[in-house]
Amino acid sequence: MDMNRVGRHRKCICLFLPGVLLLWLIAGSGIGPVCVSAESLPVEPVVILTVDDHGAPLACPSGVVFDSTSEELYVINSGRGRIVIYGPDFFPRISLGAGRGVDAPYGVNVDKDGRLYICQGRKDDRSARLTILNAAFFLIKEITFGGFDGAETFIPRRVALGHDGRIYVAGINSRGVLVLDRDGNYLRHLTPLDTVWGNIKEKHDLGPEAVSRPSSPVLILEVCTDTAGRLYLLSEETSKVYVYDPEENFLFSFGQKGGSRGKMSRPRGLAVDEERERIFLVDYMRQTILVYDLAGRYLFEFGGRGWGPGWFNFPTSAAVDARGNLIVADFFNNRVQVLEVATSTAELPEAGSEPNFLAVPSSKKPRSR
Repeated sequence: MDMNRVGRHRKCICLFLPGVLLLWLIAGSGIGPVCVSAESLPVEPVVILTVDDHGAPLACPSGVVFDSTSEELYVINSGRGRIVIYGPDFFPRISLGAGRGVDAPYGVNVDKDGRLYICQGRKDDRSARLTILNAAFFLIKEITFGGFDGAETFIPRRVALGHDGRIYVAGINSRGVLVLDRDGNYLRHLTPLDTVWGNIKEKHDLGPEAVSRPSSPVLILEVCTDTAGRLYLLSEETSKVYVYDPEENFLFSFGQKGGSRGKMSRPRGLAVDEERERIFLVDYMRQTILVYDLAGRYLFEFGGRGWGPGWFNFPTSAAVDARGNLIVADFFNNRVQVLEVATSTAELPEAGSEPNFLAVPSSKKPRSR
C-alpha cells in the first residue's frame, strides 16, 4: 500500500455482543414472506465502527463505499465534513478534510487506479463540485457543473464510474443522473420516466382521492454500477430501482412504495453483491434492509429501529466488502455496522414482488472500533 495512505492506528476496545435478529424470509410454500428466527438465516454483526482516525466519535455517517482493490472502506463522516478511511482490518487509518480540499462531502467512489471522485456541496464561497484526487490524495482537478438546466443549483450526492470512462452523478432533488465524459464534460441526462402517485397507499387501496400523474422524469438519489457495467438508479420518490445495461439501455425496474413488509418508504442506499446474487436496499424511514435477487425479486428483509447490533436508526447507505459482509451507514446511531448475512441455510423460491419489465424511456462476534 502507498505509504501516503497510511495513518496512525488507534487502540480500540472490543465490545462483544450477541447477534440474534428477526428476518423476513420467503416461505417454502411460495405464498410470500414469513417471519423466521436468526437460527434459520442468521445475520450477525462482524464489527461496529464508532470512531475516526483521531479516536473521535463518528458523527452522522451518511455514506459508505468499499474499494475492492485496496480493500479499504471509505466513510462519509458528514457531521465533521470529512472522509474516514478504514483498512482491511477495519481500523481507521486516515481521514481527508479541508487540507485535501474536502470540506462538504456527500459521496465518494474509487476507480481501479485509486483515484477518488468526491461529491461536494457548497461551502462558504465554493460552489458544488466533483473533486478528483489521486491515490496519494493530491488534487487532480475539480469539476463544476454546467451545460444543462438547473446546473447552478445542482448538488452532487453520489457518483458511479462506467467501464468506458463515463461518470454518472446523482444529485439532491435532481431528476435522472448526469452523464459526464472522463474529463468531466456534460454529455446528457439519463432519466427514467415513471408514474408517481400522490400518496403511499397500497395500489389496491387507492381510491378516488389518490392522485396520479402521467409518466414524468423521476428523482434519482443513488447510482451505482456492477462489474459488468450495468447501472442501478435508485429513486426515493417512486421506491424503485431502474436497471440499465452498459450502453444505457433500460432493462427493468423493481420495488414498490409502501410502509409494510416487502415495500419501501424512503429508500436511500443500494449495494450489489454479484457473487451471492443479491441486491441490498436501505430504507431510511422503515429502518430496514430489503434483500432482492439480481432479477429484482424480493427475498426477505431485516432490521428495524434500535440501538443494538443489527438494528438501525435511520440508515442511509450500504456497501458490500470483499468477504461478502454488508456495510451499513447507521446515521443517527453515529456508527457503521458491518454485518454477515448468511446465504446457505435456506432455499429461496421464486416468489415475492416481480420486477417490472415495461419499457422506460430514455458466526462472528461484533467488535466495536
